[in-house]
Amino acid sequence: MAKQKKLVENGYKKYVEYDENIVNEFREKLYSIIPEEYFQETYTKRTPNVIKVATIRTTTGYLINRSTEPDEVISTTIGNKDVVVIPSRKLKSREKLTGLVLCRKFKVIHPEVEYNFIDKQEHLANPNSLVFGDSVTKTNEAVALPSRVIYEWAYSIRDKDEITEELTHNALSEDGTMWDKNEGSQRQSLYGIQYIKPGVYFPHFLTFYDITPEGFIHALISHLKTTRYGAQSNVMDANMKNEIIAIALDTFEPPVSSYLISKEFEGEVNFENVKEFVKNKLRENSSILIENEKLEELLKLIDEYLKDEEKLKQLYLKHLNDCINYLVECKIIKKEDVIKKLLEEMGV
Repeated sequence: MAKQKKLVENGYKKYVEYDENIVNEFREKLYSIIPEEYFQETYTKRTPNVIKVATIRTTTGYLINRSTEPDEVISTTIGNKDVVVIPSRKLKSREKLTGLVLCRKFKVIHPEVEYNFIDKQEHLANPNSLVFGDSVTKTNEAVALPSRVIYEWAYSIRDKDEITEELTHNALSEDGTMWDKNEGSQRQSLYGIQYIKPGVYFPHFLTFYDITPEGFIHALISHLKTTRYGAQSNVMDANMKNEIIAIALDTFEPPVSSYLISKEFEGEVNFENVKEFVKNKLRENSSILIENEKLEELLKLIDEYLKDEEKLKQLYLKHLNDCINYLVECKIIKKEDVIKKLLEEMGV
């Protein structure tokens, strides 16, 4: 209650109704796993502390990862091997889209907001834009919010030749066959695509600066519940599983990256070996490492709220209220009637 009173004194307002008891209960459980000082009370506060989440992304189906070359995966050379690399934007964009769906589910985002399309400043007042960053696309209202979760590029550990496969495809006619009725002959339109095979490990990290407890959980749910990545995902199987293996806490960001793991890893490449190697690197370079039982507590906490949609909704409503307060603090939203109209249109 003392914190809530202090927030009111500092200009924090309750624009959105939410159950404070549920929010406080959630925060107490989270703080018993990750100390409170690593989170922001609201988005207007800042702290030097950093949360670095280590995850292993395992391909569970064929994955198309390409850029300038339409038929080849993106790769680079590390030492004496060529490895596959997935640019951060290809990972973040999919998880931001999952986050957008979550916000729509709980009606904490304006119904006109589409992925990477926001035409009014006040529409930035939503959990997804605050966590993943966003900008107004309308020229005369140009405003941008920075991302509070930093994605890096993900590097494979094994050589590109071991983990990719080229498959040949037919360019079918409108009838769904290779027969060209105009020419009276078989079409010769064949093309090859290089795929990343199932069972490939990509160690990866998500780094959080200045995040609230509710923002942190939104990002983790978006990460854990995204299963489709890469090109042509609408006609592919769910092709990736994300598993959080440890969380590093420090005043400054630990100098551990996916590139470093790929470069220095030695031995048999399997999930447990990669997991232990990553954890050892984080242990050497951070003040606190959340792992094993403590990490399991966090994952169970996320699962608990995913199974109780009413409780999870209260967290999202609290998060929406934080977003509105932040935009008011930044003078992006300047009038109370704008907030009232925004909430009415959201149906909150």
